[in-house]
Amino acid sequence: MNNIKQLIKFKLIHPIRSSILKTNYLLSNYKKIIWIIGDGRSGTTWVSHLINYKKQFREMFEPFHPDIVNDKIFFIPHQYIRADDINHQMRGFATNVFNGKFINYKVDKDNNRIFYSGLLIKDIFANLLAYWVSHNFSQVKIILLIRNPFAIALSKYKTRQWYWMTNPADFLKQPELFQDYLYPFKDLIIETNNRNDFIQNQILIWAIINYIPLLQFKPETLHVMFYEEALNDPNNTLSNVFNHINPKNKNQQINIPGTVIHRPSKTTCKDSHLLAGKSHICSWKNQLKASQIDAGLKILSKFGLENLYNDESMPNRSIIEKIFNSNN
Repeated sequence: MNNIKQLIKFKLIHPIRSSILKTNYLLSNYKKIIWIIGDGRSGTTWVSHLINYKKQFREMFEPFHPDIVNDKIFFIPHQYIRADDINHQMRGFATNVFNGKFINYKVDKDNNRIFYSGLLIKDIFANLLAYWVSHNFSQVKIILLIRNPFAIALSKYKTRQWYWMTNPADFLKQPELFQDYLYPFKDLIIETNNRNDFIQNQILIWAIINYIPLLQFKPETLHVMFYEEALNDPNNTLSNVFNHINPKNKNQQINIPGTVIHRPSKTTCKDSHLLAGKSHICSWKNQLKASQIDAGLKILSKFGLENLYNDESMPNRSIIEKIFNSNN
């Protein structure tokens, strides 16, 4: 029955929505572009709703997801492209995404307005693509959302039937990625992969896809946002985001309605502490074994990320700044 309803909605609604979105494209209503990138289960959907609390942006849900857009067979999970690489196929697709010409039922299913004043795009498989995008689409404002890797690993484990990258050794199948960044971590990747522990694999994947953008970007071109900071102080955290997006309007203060802040996203799981009205920043500590945490910290230490979070599971930004400065 649900499949029939979805088919009916697709047949009736999508043509109308497509016409509206195309009209906005023709009217050049998509000049302001915000791109939120992060790992899966990091809160990208929730944060995108916070940023779009005035509903002014057209929200595009994971257009670079390998499993959402069926005709994008050239794209793999966490694909890496060098900044100076001329990739005509990816450039053609990315151009249509970032100018708003690309329209897809799954990507646009939450867009129900008539007029928009910008694009708000969010992706969970595009961290390693972001630096290439910054060189080819300088108008795109990129936000890297980071959440505690243990919380992410646990959440992915609970949703392991979803589409995730589960074998970190798959990174080694990308020769340029290996040559540019992963050669020093080859043994770690192979050994972790061979242990076949879901949690450890996700910790390592998290480390790779966050560490590399921090090495690549300069602090002024990549805004790093922490999920835990947004949860504790959403208005101040989002004010910093908007000051990055609109540098001419520095020191603007955002006041997001409480109904928006406390509204769970469509990807929130039924057993989420957020739905239960509980703080869930440290809840992973009671659900993971001590041996899993120790193993995860050893993996993070190889990237200098073992102290990114304190005992209260709040981020230490000095660790991020250290990585930024190490290559700039």
